Amino acid sequence: MSFINYASREINCKIVYYGPGLCGKTTNLQFVYQKTAP
Repeated sequence: MSFINYASREINCKIVYYGPGLCGKTTNLQFVYQKTAP
């Protein structure tokens, strides 16, 4: 789900990760965090 705020030029996204343990959820979130600017 995403929300676009044209006034502030922001896109807010909500991402849900679901799956069994040890399938790479945390690793994937860490990669996304490293590649995005806060």
